[in-house]
Parts: sequence; structure tokens; C-alpha cells
Amino acid sequence: TPEQVRAAAGAFRVYVSAGPRDTDGDYVVDHSVLTFLVDPDGLCRDCYGRSRTAEELARSVRAHMDAYEPLPPAGEE
Repeated sequence: TPEQVRAAAGAFRVYVSAGPRDTDGDYVVDHSVLTFLVDPDGLCRDCYGRSRTAEELARSVRAHMDAYEPLPPAGEE
């Protein structure tokens, strides 16, 4: 829903702004250009902007994969 999209954008601090509608009702959305690395537990582990190279991104993802340890199940801390 639009509310869920706004909540997700806010949670990830993503800028989103819909432009004015044209005569056909179409519009352009201006937004942040980011890629987020989210682990299997749903935690954001890194954020990649356009300045990161493919090699840097691959190294980061591999390092996070190698270091990943699942969170203990709820109540087992």
C-alpha cells in the first residue's frame, strides 16, 4: 500500500518525492539511488551508493556473508 511504501522509505531513510502529474495523469518519482544489503534476519548490514564499484560491492557482500551468524531464536539469549 502507499502507507507501507512510505513506512519502508522512512525506515531506510530513502528520499522519495512524486512530481506533478501531466495531462495523462503520469508522473515522475525522484528518489535516492541506493542498494541495501539485508541479512536473513532482516537487519540492514550495508548500503551502497552509485560511487561504489562492482568490486567493492562484491567484497562487502562476501565479507558480510562470511561473517554472518544468525540471531538466536526469540527467548534464547
